Order: sequence, then C-alpha cells, then structure tokens
Amino acid sequence: MHLYQGCSPFEVTYLVRLAAACGAGTIVLTNAAGGVDPSFARGDVMLISDQINLTGDSPLRFVSNASFVDMAGAYDPHLRELARAASTDVPLREGVYAGVRGPQFETPAEVEALRKLGAQAVGMSTVLETIAARSLGLRVLGLSLIANAAGAAEGIAPGEVLTAANARSGDVARIIEGVLASL
Repeated sequence: MHLYQGCSPFEVTYLVRLAAACGAGTIVLTNAAGGVDPSFARGDVMLISDQINLTGDSPLRFVSNASFVDMAGAYDPHLRELARAASTDVPLREGVYAGVRGPQFETPAEVEALRKLGAQAVGMSTVLETIAARSLGLRVLGLSLIANAAGAAEGIAPGEVLTAANARSGDVARIIEGVLASL
C-alpha cells in the first residue's frame, strides 16, 4: 500500500506493525526506484544507506503515545555488511534513497534538486515503513532496484519500471537469501 494510492501513513505501515507484533526483529524493505545518480544504470541494485523523507508525512503522527525516534543509522550497518558479502555475483551500489508521495514521476528539475540534496535514488515507498520499523525497534535492510533514470528527458513509461524490476528480481532475492542465511 502506498500514499499515492490514497492510503494514510498508518495504512502504509500496517504490515510493518504486524510483523513487529508477530515478533519480527528485522525487516527487509525493497523497492523499484529511479536513478538520480547519473552513474547508476537501469538494473543496478542499490543498498540503501540512508533516506530523505519528502512525503510530507510520518506514520508516527497516528500513534497517540509516539515518542521521538532516532533515525541515525536507520538502515542497520551490520545488515548492510551482510548484504555486501551476499552480493558476490551481483554488483551492489550504495546510496541515499529519497521517498516522495507520487504518483507522478519526477521532472528533470526535481531530479536535479534531489541530487543536490544528496540522493542517489528516488521512489514512492520505503521511507514511512522504515520510520515505523525504527519506532518499533526493528533492524532495517533496504534494497532499491534502479528501474529507470529519474527525470529522463525522454520520459518514463510505467511499464519500463515493471520490466526492469522483473528482470532483476532474482538478483535481489539472492542478496536477501544470503543475508538471511548469515543471520
């Protein structure tokens, strides 16, 4: 569920809260993203090292007893290390993921602004789920599949994102399997 589908941040993070309630201590979040960094190519897998929440919202505003959550180190360093070790046959990029509300793809000017903010990738998910997970004490591993060049002058076809995601989903799965085997 996503904000761009009309869901609230509370609805978007329902499965994170459910996983925590069922006893999960770690969560793996994946997404298809636009490559903001011009050195990133379609099909690259990016290990998320940090995030920029540009959704204008937080899942914590729906929790009556919410306290402030420290987001430093939100993407667990040890899990990132395990992902690097598990990606022996998959080139793994690393960078900052910017989360936006959507559902529109970014303009070239917006992509340039995201670059200046320090983002390497942009998408319409993951940031709220990470905030919720950290508020519940979960360790987070985030992986982005770069599905397109964000803000490309020639435009972006939604089908292009799905095609790229389907083509490389096995690589992402192998990284996750390797991390899980190491836990």
